[in-house]
Amino acid sequence: MKEQKYANKRALIEAALIASIATFFAISFIFIPILSLLLFLLPVPFLILSSRHGTRYTLLSLIITSVLIGVLTEIVFTLFVIMIFGPMAVIMGYYIKRNREPYAVIGFGALASIISIFATIQLVSAIGGFNVINSIAGIIRQVVESQTEMLMSVNLSTVSIKEMANYLLMIIPGMLVVQALVSAFLNYYLTVAILRRLRYTQYSLPEFSNFILPKNIVFGSFIIYALTFLTRYVKGIYHTSLVANVTILFVCIFFLQGLALISYILKKVKILRLVRIFVIVLIVLISPLLTIVSFAGLIDSVFDIRKLRQG
Repeated sequence: MKEQKYANKRALIEAALIASIATFFAISFIFIPILSLLLFLLPVPFLILSSRHGTRYTLLSLIITSVLIGVLTEIVFTLFVIMIFGPMAVIMGYYIKRNREPYAVIGFGALASIISIFATIQLVSAIGGFNVINSIAGIIRQVVESQTEMLMSVNLSTVSIKEMANYLLMIIPGMLVVQALVSAFLNYYLTVAILRRLRYTQYSLPEFSNFILPKNIVFGSFIIYALTFLTRYVKGIYHTSLVANVTILFVCIFFLQGLALISYILKKVKILRLVRIFVIVLIVLISPLLTIVSFAGLIDSVFDIRKLRQG
């Protein structure tokens, strides 16, 4: 009985501590804008708390965090932080606690994040009385227009520049989904790495070279693509935009597996870990390689080149 009371007391203290840390970082993003690049890692403390003490303490910590941020800043920022990152923290923490497969945790976390992002956009639009997507579109147009002279200097015509701007506007939903996937992926790996440092050995941190998508991903992708192309016969659906967003989504998904395949090959030929990391980062930064690496990921998904599903 005493041990249970002590465990509950310790969990409450950790929940309050995590809330304080999360609040500090959330507020620091306002005063130090450069730190906003790390905002997507905000769920990590809550994921650690959930893995150690369960979902209810995570919910309690999120409530405390929302109150603290609300008192110290504005209600809109509070809603933004909690709605965007709260569901991801709860869902991923729940599945990490139960030691589910990495792709399952990442998948459920990304789904929760996607729903949260679009729900937040709708809520902010309703409260603020303006369309968030249209505002983002306006910013993109301004950026492209401000760079018109520079783009024309590299032999891009005005028509090409307008097409570029329209394409960027068209794939906004797809890029938001990709952002959710990347965020879930990084939050998962960072959380498990920290838990391993804390000697929670029941949580295994798989090598990135062993990362693999579900075996039915190719068939699922084919079905989604087929249904997407059939939307050209449905009135009221912007077929071109839908195809572009679905393409962006699957290219990025298979790009992830392609990177894992490259990491596996580099490991097999005994390339130093630091060099492997440098090569992977370099590939990510070199955008023309996106399609090639994605195709490699697709091939690996079909033929299981690394033989991971047989192991």
